[in-house]
Amino acid sequence: MTSPTMERTRLVERTPDVAAARTAVARTHRTFGLDVAQSGVPFRFEETITGTVLLSLESTQCTGTVRGEVAPDTAVTVVWLKSGRGAVDGKPLLRGRPVLYREGRQSFRWDGFQKDLMRIDRATVEQVAAERGGWNLAPLEFKPHHVPEGAPLAAWWLVVRAVAAEILGHVGPVPREREEELTRFAAAGLLTAVPHWPVGQGREAPARTRLTKAEAFLLDHIAERITVDDVAQAAGMSVRGLQGAFQRIHGVSPLFYLKGIRLLLAREQLESGEAESVAAVARSVGLTHLGRFAASYKAEFGQLPGDVLRGIA
Repeated sequence: MTSPTMERTRLVERTPDVAAARTAVARTHRTFGLDVAQSGVPFRFEETITGTVLLSLESTQCTGTVRGEVAPDTAVTVVWLKSGRGAVDGKPLLRGRPVLYREGRQSFRWDGFQKDLMRIDRATVEQVAAERGGWNLAPLEFKPHHVPEGAPLAAWWLVVRAVAAEILGHVGPVPREREEELTRFAAAGLLTAVPHWPVGQGREAPARTRLTKAEAFLLDHIAERITVDDVAQAAGMSVRGLQGAFQRIHGVSPLFYLKGIRLLLAREQLESGEAESVAAVARSVGLTHLGRFAASYKAEFGQLPGDVLRGIA
């Protein structure tokens, strides 16, 4: 018996025409008062959208200005600015920091920009949130204008890297079961990074499930030497149960998940221009064996940490 499949598509729009760019933006977002305009340089617009109705990635760059209002639809949308200028709800965005489009209409403006965006099926996000939070299935509210930092931010980028590798690596028919797993994985990453709660329950954090306690323990002890037994004890789980839960949700073991976050935090420090030394960076993220740290960093990012610190391309 053939397993059900979904179609993963890739839509590319490249145009020097302002009207065509406006049509492209209006096609992919619920917008109001949409305006696309040329700035002081020749107009160029490029948009690539890859994914399914459950999960997709969008990359857009434009030399002009795109502005208006956007409203939510069947997806939860996360956007991050890569270059240029951008603002949502009138608040300027920091480059490389994800921001969630909230409920209700909100203003946006992008100027001479490059941005990426992830759309995650809203029903899946709500289902995963209920499982993780230990509450009944309900619509969600997210902390307005929240900008993740530190370990939660690294956890988000860990998810983005994994999701992007799979989505961008293949278009055409994909197993529906795997696409649903990938969507749940993306939802878990979002929920780790952005505070949330069921609509109508206020902003008091509800009781967390054992899995979210395990995740919180990992993120709170990034710089410490911890074992899988420590994590299991903090979460009130058996080691076997913990391993199984992480494999189902994150696709890796708890300590492999922790290692990925540590490496991403190290990269952020090394690229900031403010790091004192490779050894100091390694210590700050709990990777104290310099040889293993350098090998793991190069395997993950293709560069030695010392080269990054010295600005060697």
